Amino acid sequence: MNRIVSIIITGTLFVGVLSGCGNQKAISLVNTLVFDMGDFQSIRLDYDMEDIRVVEGESGKVTLKEYMNVDKKSYYAKTANLNGELFITEGKRPRRSGFEAYIELYIPPDYNGSLSLHSTSGTVESQISLNLSGEICVDTTSGIINVSDIKAASVSVTTTSGTVDGKELITPTLKIVSTNGNLSFARVESDLIQIETTNANTTISNASGTVKYQSKGGRLTMADMKGSGSYNASGEGTIEVTFSDVTGDISAYTKNGNITVILPAVLDFKFSATTKEGSIKTSFDDQLLITDYISAGSIGLSPEVSIGLETRNGDISVSR
Repeated sequence: MNRIVSIIITGTLFVGVLSGCGNQKAISLVNTLVFDMGDFQSIRLDYDMEDIRVVEGESGKVTLKEYMNVDKKSYYAKTANLNGELFITEGKRPRRSGFEAYIELYIPPDYNGSLSLHSTSGTVESQISLNLSGEICVDTTSGIINVSDIKAASVSVTTTSGTVDGKELITPTLKIVSTNGNLSFARVESDLIQIETTNANTTISNASGTVKYQSKGGRLTMADMKGSGSYNASGEGTIEVTFSDVTGDISAYTKNGNITVILPAVLDFKFSATTKEGSIKTSFDDQLLITDYISAGSIGLSPEVSIGLETRNGDISVSR
């Protein structure tokens, strides 16, 4: 008898669990906030795990839409307008699992202030055209950043272990900070491109400007680069850069990785390459003075730029 009762109770609990799972609510729009654009000069969003999507909005208005699978007012966003900054952050969050939410931020084409977007573990995505007189700052700890078509006074992208994908970024200053993950950028036009990583793999194509690259590990791959730069990998990092136009000095250093540089066919420059344990190979060896560890010389009749490459335990390869 007791065994029968036990089976009945267990079955009832099991059905209850299945019923609870089956009653999981779908995500829907629960909260809409509309702000007059004339009341602030910058926008800052700060969320923990929600995805943030930037969408084109109507002229003169900034709109926030919150989508959740639980409609509770205490979960709605908290807002403040402090010193001309519209600050928006998440409301309370339940401790139980199963809660889901995402955010849509509608920004009109005529907005030209500053924009800051943070989600600790969510995806931050903007595919709309932004032309900002201020700065745009996008950061995440373990989420994904996907931004494109941005013109701004400065662009800052920060991630700890996430993935970054950026396209059509035009700015005087582009700063990229990452610990791990994958970084990918295309069509970057910037006076200064700063990249600081620990072990991230970074890919940049069709870029123009002066690069300052600092890493411990990971691989840097740059294609169709126009400009100059200094590249420093203090650990196991690998550097591969293809230049379509060189406008200033180039320097690169790795401790244990390889350096590969491809230069324009027509370029006059001063050249030096140093390695302790690796090899040095160039397509212009006949114009260099070569010793056991150093290859150096002047290429062309009027060298106006300098190219200096060094690695301790890696190989150096340069071609035109």
